[in-house]
Amino acid sequence: MNLNALRRATSFIGNLTRYALLTCLLLLPISDNASALDSGSATIALFHGEWSGLWECRENAWFVDQDQSLTCRMEQVLQKNGKIRTRGMGYLWTRNTYSDFILDLEYRLSPKANSGVFFRADPANPVQGGFEIQLLDNASVEEAAGRMDPKKQNGALYDCQSPSVDSALPVGQWNRLRLTCRGQHVTVEINGKKVNDIDLSQWVTARKNPDGSVNKFEQALNTRPKTGRIGFQNHGNQVWFRDIKVTNLKQ
Repeated sequence: MNLNALRRATSFIGNLTRYALLTCLLLLPISDNASALDSGSATIALFHGEWSGLWECRENAWFVDQDQSLTCRMEQVLQKNGKIRTRGMGYLWTRNTYSDFILDLEYRLSPKANSGVFFRADPANPVQGGFEIQLLDNASVEEAAGRMDPKKQNGALYDCQSPSVDSALPVGQWNRLRLTCRGQHVTVEINGKKVNDIDLSQWVTARKNPDGSVNKFEQALNTRPKTGRIGFQNHGNQVWFRDIKVTNLKQ
């Protein structure tokens, strides 16, 4: 074969290869993730049965339980009043920050459990530098301590707005929670029912809620940062989380 013929053959093979590759790519199905990206959002599995580098916490404070759920180790601490209290070993935080998002997860409480889902939070000062959706075994806590403030019940924006309905399943069963944040608008769904619909722009005064009741927050909620970490608290007794996903929403 002469040189010109060899060049023509090489060029033909190269064009044929590129055509075949392009055809294969066009025939590939579009994945759900690709569709999410095209629509301006992307869903990430934060936890699905295995520990990942997407989280951080105090050393050995949180671990994967036998049922492949996330839970917090408990410890006994001496309180200022001299009494011993059992509590979780600290918060669990995402390494990334989130602003507008949908957080979807399952949680399970033990009797008298007191926990919370923090969002747009500063791990250095989560209570005064973030927002919390309360997770609580209402029945056991009220049986032990009497009627409690509805703004501190399960599904509440803690100390700020009570849930409209209690859709949680009995203690020990898994519940599905969906938290949606879009700017000043925050909604909470538990087991498919909307339990809280929050307009943060209504909180214009420090330590005061729109209905005139008092809260403990030093800064009006509408002035707080609209981005931060997602975190889980264990304030007392065991709590478990699983199937945790977050979707970034296009602003």
